[in-house]
Amino acid sequence: MALKANLITEPNLLVVDDAAGIVNLEEIFGCPTAVELEIGSGKGAFLLQMAKAFPERQFIGIEWANAYAEYAADRFRRHGHANVRIVNAEALWWIRIHLADASIHALHVYFPDPWPKSRHHKRRLIQKPFLQQAMRILRPDAPLYIVTDHAEYFEHMRDALTDFGQFKLEPFTSPLHLVGGNFLVGTNFEKKYAAEKRPFYSLIARKPA
Repeated sequence: MALKANLITEPNLLVVDDAAGIVNLEEIFGCPTAVELEIGSGKGAFLLQMAKAFPERQFIGIEWANAYAEYAADRFRRHGHANVRIVNAEALWWIRIHLADASIHALHVYFPDPWPKSRHHKRRLIQKPFLQQAMRILRPDAPLYIVTDHAEYFEHMRDALTDFGQFKLEPFTSPLHLVGGNFLVGTNFEKKYAAEKRPFYSLIARKPA
């Protein structure tokens, strides 16, 4: 169900045929570009801030829920942000077939589904198959930003990154630190959980230079 009637998703909704293979990011954005990627963009709150603060950068958000993807695409259109594209797809699959090696300048993962039940842990995003793809698509010295409100999942993430052994773990510095404000990343989940006084857990995993 759509969140708003009469959504106009063009030109911000990016639809790529499965058979197209690796996409040309310069063609998509119409210029040589530094592209950042967010997984689980929701209604686009984080990317809206980033697109406004850094108009010289380009952004792609991947969102599984069709209604949210369409809402976000329409939202970016209404705000006039031509430097953002939203993809409605399963993230790991889309990354694997459509993104080239060393093509992404930063990767953002904020409040991913923790799948708290043990039998569902295999559905969690942050584990070896995803980390392999993250390492492949990130440019040298590029960061993977992670924030969650779920303590056990955060420990799982740290263990997965430690076992993977190829990222350098660093304290979290908000990508919005130059913008100001009271939030780490300003997603809808962060605002909701902050109002509930939940603690947050965060880190940066950086690809070696």
